[in-house]
Amino acid sequence: MSSSPVFAVAHRGASADAPENTVAAFDEAVRQGAVAIEFDLRLSADGEMVVIHDETVDRTTSGQGRVAALDLLDLRRLDAGSWMHRRFAGIRIPTLDEALLAIGPHARPVIELKVPPPAGLVDHLRKYDLEREALVLSFDRSWLTAVRRMSRDLPLGLLSEGWHHGLPEAARQLDAEVLAVGIDAVGPGQVKAAEGFGLELWCFTANDIGMVAACAAMGVTGIITDHPDLIRTRQSAR
Repeated sequence: MSSSPVFAVAHRGASADAPENTVAAFDEAVRQGAVAIEFDLRLSADGEMVVIHDETVDRTTSGQGRVAALDLLDLRRLDAGSWMHRRFAGIRIPTLDEALLAIGPHARPVIELKVPPPAGLVDHLRKYDLEREALVLSFDRSWLTAVRRMSRDLPLGLLSEGWHHGLPEAARQLDAEVLAVGIDAVGPGQVKAAEGFGLELWCFTANDIGMVAACAAMGVTGIITDHPDLIRTRQSAR
């Protein structure tokens, strides 16, 4: 069992304390000491990159409908905060630029693709000098392959709910540096297997102190959590 330091990857920001995937959640994650902040990327109907997890806006905004069917202006009219608490009323769905501006100076942006990689993704990261600092995650290996064609320098991470014997090799073949696996599938053997291929093993989603302690003891590097303040060790994720 390992006693190596671990770091918090704030899941959709500090999403236990502020509306997920909003600038408020990113700011709160920074305040709580997260050194990496994960968020989800989709496209509006007019091709703008926006930060929202679900395929529809129904759960986390005042509106209804598919994200891909709404123009950016329509999305920006929606209240993305009141569903959690009235003090967050008026918070909006962020654009990719707004997310990078909120996170980039303070923590590592970790972008989970919910759609195939948009053509302008790498250009946006370069604009903020984040091409080598950010990390792009996906469950879809073909999407990660496409990102690698766009940039040789942008770090990649493969997501998987479960574990199978060939998973570390698959991640390495994608030229990934991170393998992020569901917490129920993580053990010391998985950590060792990932390290054997030169990969960091992250786990998701650990939301109580016992789960965090178990992940840390197994040697996991990054712990994806809605509660980044549970992880007191401060260590750079870059």
